[in-house]
Amino acid sequence: MLKVLVADEDVEECLDCCQFLSSNKNLDLIGVNTGITTLKKYRDITPNILVINSNFKDLNYIDIINELSNTSHERQNSNIILTVENNSKIELEYAAKLYKLFYFPIDYKKIKEGIEQYSLDKYIFYEPNEENLTALFYKLNLYNDFLGADYFKFAIKECYKNKNLLRSLKDLYNIISEEFNVSYNSIRPAMRYALISVNNYRKLNWNKGIFKLFENEDEITPKNFIRNITIHYLKHNRVENK
Repeated sequence: MLKVLVADEDVEECLDCCQFLSSNKNLDLIGVNTGITTLKKYRDITPNILVINSNFKDLNYIDIINELSNTSHERQNSNIILTVENNSKIELEYAAKLYKLFYFPIDYKKIKEGIEQYSLDKYIFYEPNEENLTALFYKLNLYNDFLGADYFKFAIKECYKNKNLLRSLKDLYNIISEEFNVSYNSIRPAMRYALISVNNYRKLNWNKGIFKLFENEDEITPKNFIRNITIHYLKHNRVENK
């Protein structure tokens, strides 16, 4: 049975969420309504999953997540499902703790599906699909609405299917050029532009969380971004298939 802690400042919303999730008989549900209580209860019961549906008046969700990441185990424990406003900028010190990210209005069905998926797999990033890549890019502070982000997503999926492409950026860029009907020479600049926010954020969070994928790199370039992320997925896929 999974222990699930649901944190929502709105008491009725919290009760409604717990009631909806209770249809899964394998969940042990506990609700809390303040940020301080969220931290205390998390430490008391060590839940498998923490669902945060609020930015509390006494403590915001960023501080809660960063505070909970005070041990190496918790920093690597991706077990938080977070719901935020559409215009929120996710700038967490320990963003690797995020398992799923959703936007308001709260969709209990998506939260339930996220919890059920968690119970089936240990890792969030076991396959490079649109949802997982989008979540990963949030962790890296790579803005998903950038054109370069679309190129990266496509490139990673292609390299995942055909590892030989990791050896030849020229071939990979040609495939991207055909897929998006853009000139070959415009691809690399778009990718580099998309990585500006990633490299800037990395300077503030040097090799923490998901940035450990690039701890041996002086700068995150399109080449090592595609290579490291693809290998990351391949490694996790091997773990899942054992």
